Amino acid sequence: MKGDKGDSGRKGDRGISGQRGRRGRKGDGGRPGRNGVSLWAVNSTQYKDTMSVLVEPSILGSSERGSIIVQEGDNLRLECNSAGVPPPKVQWTLDNGSPFPTGRWKEVAVSGPKLHFVNVSREHTGAYQCEARNGVNESDYRDFYVEVHFEPFIRVSPAKVTVHIGSQARLECQVEAFPMAVTYWEAQRARILENSTKYTISHQHNTNFVWKSTMSLTIYSVEETDFGHYDCVARNEMAMTRGRVALEESLRHHRPATGTESSLTFGHPAPSYEGFDDLCPICPYCRKCSEGKGALFAPSYRTFGNKTVTRKEARLITAVGKPVFHRHTNNNYGSWMRDTNNETDPRYWTTDPNHNDILKEFADKNDFRNNGRSITYQLPTPFEGNSHVIFNGSFYYHVKGHPNITRLDLNTRKTTTMELPGMVYSDDRFLYNNSRDYTDLSADTEGLWAIYSTSYPNNTVVVKMNNMTLKIEKGWDMALNNHLYGNFFMAYGVLYVLDSATDRDTRIRIAFDLYKGEMEDVDLPFNNPFSYTTLLGYNYKAKMLFSWDKGNLLTYPVRESGMDTGPPGSDYEDHGHSSS
Repeated sequence: MKGDKGDSGRKGDRGISGQRGRRGRKGDGGRPGRNGVSLWAVNSTQYKDTMSVLVEPSILGSSERGSIIVQEGDNLRLECNSAGVPPPKVQWTLDNGSPFPTGRWKEVAVSGPKLHFVNVSREHTGAYQCEARNGVNESDYRDFYVEVHFEPFIRVSPAKVTVHIGSQARLECQVEAFPMAVTYWEAQRARILENSTKYTISHQHNTNFVWKSTMSLTIYSVEETDFGHYDCVARNEMAMTRGRVALEESLRHHRPATGTESSLTFGHPAPSYEGFDDLCPICPYCRKCSEGKGALFAPSYRTFGNKTVTRKEARLITAVGKPVFHRHTNNNYGSWMRDTNNETDPRYWTTDPNHNDILKEFADKNDFRNNGRSITYQLPTPFEGNSHVIFNGSFYYHVKGHPNITRLDLNTRKTTTMELPGMVYSDDRFLYNNSRDYTDLSADTEGLWAIYSTSYPNNTVVVKMNNMTLKIEKGWDMALNNHLYGNFFMAYGVLYVLDSATDRDTRIRIAFDLYKGEMEDVDLPFNNPFSYTTLLGYNYKAKMLFSWDKGNLLTYPVRESGMDTGPPGSDYEDHGHSSS
């Protein structure tokens, strides 16, 4: 039999050093330094009465900038603030000197500290440079690289190619996509083609536009079995688009097609150009657009329900503080709540999606933080998601597998249920990208709110409900794509939109006042410390946002202020109009 392994031998002597390796590649050059502040004393009658010192221009803020990523169809404002004496003049250009669209016109240069892009198009992709100059020493520069992301768009020209048997056929598709698309060709029955003696596949990028390319398929020695449809497919992280080319046999007495047939397009084309002045027409009778970013994002909407709703209290969130930690769980999804209408009630409530027929109640903060003694409520129907709410002694939740909202009275255990019209409540069509919610429930001074998406693409519906009967009092169906944002919440009849739930540092830049049908000017920094916020709700009694961030239960203190409610008698009255 095989014996036991022996002891390890003595470590050997160090060998002779090997030859020196090849010289490494020369490193890239560093970023150029910045000049210090320079001052000039002036002995000139031109400046004698106005100033005694000149200061060269400088652009405020960090010079380190990554790519600015926007979705096609969004609105974008670039800002370049400068300092110097005399005050510098700021001008925007593309780094290659090409003209760029700012509306119905293209500009080689735009003057002013702000550069507006309305209804951003793929043709706005590029590196923009702002230059500040005041005639003192050298100008200062800042670069902004704009990436416009959009779904693949395919143009097929010609859409039908005719050839003789035994000859060679070439099929082409022009592709527009960013981020760059993965492309391939499919024959009949979704068979993916590869390079061979029968097929040659190529993909050529456009050197002038990073988002343009051409994919081609060459078929050699065409046989009768080769005739039919061929699909050119382009995929990126946003969507997949499939174009189709027909290959047909050419009749004996006809010449092969040479590309004169009409073209076909597949996917969404670039949006039409609009300028900032198109949104804000200059006339003595037009209300001026707000300088706030939100003014560019006002969605069109339609209303349904009763004709009049009246606001009880008008307040606006003006600042969000730093997050405060309360407890950690091992679940990325869940909810924790206090009664939004009873500041003195010490109780806390939690739900766990793994046990979706149970609501837990903790007597106070200590029991809640330590996961101590609790009361368990057995729900009559299981819940879906984690954006529930406790309001005025009742628990409100979305019923799993149904377009219904249920109210459970925690004292009497009686329930009331109401269906939300047009609500999506199945498959993976969740309200937000990183959530498991089909509806987001909120409660504030105005009552109970439900936010949900409909089967119509990119629309968000907000309804105000009677908190006792759940009857819908008013609804707003808005052209606002909830999948592009991190989370929504309601406060004082204003819909607030968080840019991202996964970026550590993000902002709340949209605040749509449902009562006035207008945007409020907000731009609030917000921090997701664990980069995975799946719950965000406002408790107006505690003046706090409640958050669930990668299993960490956090609150954010907020600051509020009163806001203009409009002229007397301007409580929302529906006259069958829409606003945009």
